[in-house]
Amino acid sequence: MVDFRPRSVALGTALLGAVSLLTAVVLLTTIPENPPGTGFAAGLTGIFVLLYAVVGLLALVEAGVLGLVTRLWEPAEWPRRLLMGGAAAGGLAVVLLVGPLLVSRLAATLFGRLVPVGNALEIGLVLVPVGIGSTALGLALHLVEHVRTRART
Repeated sequence: MVDFRPRSVALGTALLGAVSLLTAVVLLTTIPENPPGTGFAAGLTGIFVLLYAVVGLLALVEAGVLGLVTRLWEPAEWPRRLLMGGAAAGGLAVVLLVGPLLVSRLAATLFGRLVPVGNALEIGLVLVPVGIGSTALGLALHLVEHVRTRART
């Protein structure tokens, strides 16, 4: 079984969160000030900008919580696993949400047409609350164990 270090997971998730935020900024610059027609495409792009920004910020928070808790304290096995799982889910959500867009844009640039990306967007959207819940549960378990340990001493 592969044993990942919390610092590596936190660093990877933080990098993916930064990629998501950078993608949001790049997409934001593509929205015209006066869109032609009804502006539906510009509005849809704006929704994706918000989605990528929120997911990127959540991934950074999950990575930060994992890094902070493992640096300041030594969490027990289950809180550590939950914190790492939350950060990993946040990073994977970024990969599944931003990755297809980047692949599609790259294919459009290279081949002149868009490529279908499948169900990655839906799976990525499901992983966002999974990451939040896992991180919150891991942090709560760690705090409960920390308080119980201090009460015994």
